[in-house]
Amino acid sequence: MDSGQAAGLGLSTKDCATVKFPRSPSSASSGARSALWAKALPISLFVLAGYLAADLGTLWVRGSMLPTQPPPARPKQPNFGANFASYQNIVSRNIFNSDGKIPDPLAAKGGQHQELPPIPSQLPLNLSGTLVHSNPEKSLAALEIRGKNQILSYRPGQRIENLATLEKVERMKIFLRNLNTGRLEFIEMKNAPKIALKTAAPTQTGDVKKVSETEFEIKRADLLKYTNDLSSILMQARVVPAKRGGTGEIYGYRLVEMQPGSIYTQLGLNVMDVITCVNGTAVTSPQQAMEMYTTLRNSGQVEICIERGGRNQNLKYNIR
Repeated sequence: MDSGQAAGLGLSTKDCATVKFPRSPSSASSGARSALWAKALPISLFVLAGYLAADLGTLWVRGSMLPTQPPPARPKQPNFGANFASYQNIVSRNIFNSDGKIPDPLAAKGGQHQELPPIPSQLPLNLSGTLVHSNPEKSLAALEIRGKNQILSYRPGQRIENLATLEKVERMKIFLRNLNTGRLEFIEMKNAPKIALKTAAPTQTGDVKKVSETEFEIKRADLLKYTNDLSSILMQARVVPAKRGGTGEIYGYRLVEMQPGSIYTQLGLNVMDVITCVNGTAVTSPQQAMEMYTTLRNSGQVEICIERGGRNQNLKYNIR
């Protein structure tokens, strides 16, 4: 501002020298943009240079990365329609059970199934005795089911506690079919006495007279003859305790083996019979059996209770 303008406003020349006017907004924003461009330009140039260098590097190595051989030819798709006859076996066997019917098992050539040799059974079964009949279907096997303390009799073809099916009974040995694996297995008697039923001579026939199916007569002299030779009688048969299922309680003794022509046969006893009582007294221990054995030597009549084929039966013996 000059002196004339200052005088017109009533200001001195000194006051006019100290007055400052602010800068306009347009000039301030243009300065900020200039500073931003000054910083962004070097960064942009650096990025552009890096991109060009990467592009040049790709062009340099691309030649070595390209395949030098053509790709292998694709395999020819099989023509299922032309060779459909080869799949007729799958359709006829119905392996996917499309119609809900299970096909018959395959058999070896000749139509016979080749059975594998039997193996020792690992089932929880113990063989207690066997009775081999001339008719194999009537043979019997006494089996103890471990854990149940139970001895039961089975014939060939019967199922054993949903574990196996009895196939064949031999002397001191049975063959069974494991229901879980379908494999043929065998069980042999353990600790079977080899001299039993062999060293003792058969009893002479005619010592016991059969009156009916459940009544017999025996002379006292013959009775004393047998009772005086206890060891010979014990060698003519083999017995095992008969236990009730679940509790394991002994309710009698089962005849699992018997010598043909022995005193037991003459008395009308059969293999697998369970002697439960004598003269109304239960036989549940060897001590009771020995006490009765001594008492019966002077008895005039003896009545034996047996379990045969699941039924109770009484056998009477008159001593003359």
